[in-house]
Amino acid sequence: MQKRKEVGFTGTVEKLKLQDIIQMACIAGTTSTIAAFRGNQKGYLYIRHGHAVHASAAGLTGQEALNELISWSGGTFDLRWGIPQNLPRTLSGTHDALLLEAARVLDERSNGEEEDDIGRKGRVELSRDSAAAVLELIYARRQKERWFARTRKTVVGALAAALAISILYFISRGDLLSGGLLNEFLPFYSGSGPRTAAKFYGPPVRVEGGEFFFQDGERRVVPAFDIDPAEVTIAQYAEFLAAVGLSTEYDHPSQPLNKGHSNPKWVALHDAAVAGRDYEGTRLTVNDPAVFVDWYDAWAYAQWKRRRLPSEEEWEKAARGTDGRRFPWGPEEKRGAANIYEGDAAKKWSEPTAYPLDRSVYGVYDMAGNVSEWTATVDSLSGQPVIRGGNFGNSSADVTRRVINQPPTTQSDRIGFRTVADF
Repeated sequence: MQKRKEVGFTGTVEKLKLQDIIQMACIAGTTSTIAAFRGNQKGYLYIRHGHAVHASAAGLTGQEALNELISWSGGTFDLRWGIPQNLPRTLSGTHDALLLEAARVLDERSNGEEEDDIGRKGRVELSRDSAAAVLELIYARRQKERWFARTRKTVVGALAAALAISILYFISRGDLLSGGLLNEFLPFYSGSGPRTAAKFYGPPVRVEGGEFFFQDGERRVVPAFDIDPAEVTIAQYAEFLAAVGLSTEYDHPSQPLNKGHSNPKWVALHDAAVAGRDYEGTRLTVNDPAVFVDWYDAWAYAQWKRRRLPSEEEWEKAARGTDGRRFPWGPEEKRGAANIYEGDAAKKWSEPTAYPLDRSVYGVYDMAGNVSEWTATVDSLSGQPVIRGGNFGNSSADVTRRVINQPPTTQSDRIGFRTVADF
C-alpha cells in the first residue's frame, strides 16, 4: 500500500480486487455495506451476517448489479459496518456462487482481453477508514478459516442428526404432511411466501410512436417509448430507498430542501407489507403499488432507474391505444373489470394482474383502476402535476380521468406511479 501526503491515505491495493473484499467480508461473517464509486457512478452491496443480501448499481439490483460492480475497472470504495433496516433481499446463495456468476459475466464481457488486463479490472482504491477495516477483515478471515477447519465435521454431523430426528418426529405426528407446518416452513427458504415474494411483471413494453386520440377526440402525436407494465410496487420503491439512502443526486431541482423520500405513512405501509399484515383493513404484500409517495419521490425513483415519469400524453396513449377507447377493454363500462368502487364493500389496493381485463392493448395493467398515477406533465393553469387514471375509490374506470388540483407534495393512498423511457 502507498501513502500520499497531499490527499491523506488512499492507497492502491496492487493484488486485491473488489471480489476479494466482498469474499473476506462474507467469510468474516460481517454485517456491512460496501459502497463503490467510479466517477459519478455509485454502487452498493449489503452483507448480513456474512451473506450478500442486496446489491444496487447503475439502476440495477440483485445479481445484475453485482455483475456491474465487479466489471468496473478501478474506482474507490468504503466499507461501512451495518446495513439499512427493512432491506429487500435481491441476492440468494453463497458468496462463492454469486461471485462465480459475476466472474462468468465479466469473462463474457472481456471480449478477448489479455488475462493481465482482466485481472486489473475491479481493483480499487481504499479510503482512509476502509484501510483499517480491510485489515480487520483479513485477520477475521484467517480466524474464521481456522475455526471452520476445526468444527466443520462436528457441525455437519450434528446438523444431519438433528434434521433426521426432526423429520421423523413430524412425519410420525403427520403435521408436516398435513400442510399447516409445511406452508409456514417452506416460504422462508423458497421465497414464495408473502414476506419475501417480490414478483417480476415483465420488462417494459413498447408503445409505438404516432397519432392517437387525446381526451375528447383531439389528435396528438408522441414518439415511441416504453412503459412499465405494472405500477411501481412497494418492494421496488423499498429497493430505491435502500440504494440511495440520504443521497440527493436523483432529486428534482425544485424539490424542497431537507425533504427525504420516506415518510411515516410509507414506513407503516412497507412494514405491514413485509410482514404480510393488514393495513387499514387490507392484507398487504410487497407487490401492492407503492403509495404515500409524492411527485418528487416518484421523479427521483425514475431518475435512479435511469428512466422518467411519463407525460400525460404518453400515459393516455399507453392506456387507450390508437382507437380512442375509453376503457382498456373497449368503449363501454364493464362491472368487475377494474379495481374501482362499485357500491359493494370498500376496496383498497390490489396486486398487478389481479384484474386481467384492466390491461391495455399494449399489455399495461391497472390504468383504469387500483391507484391513480403521477405524470411528468405540469398543468399550465393550476401549476400542479397532472394525475392520470382511476383508483379504488372512483366509481368509473374511464381512463380519460385527469386530476390537476393536487400539489407535488401530496402523499395519498390513492396515488402511485410507473416509469417510461425513450427509444
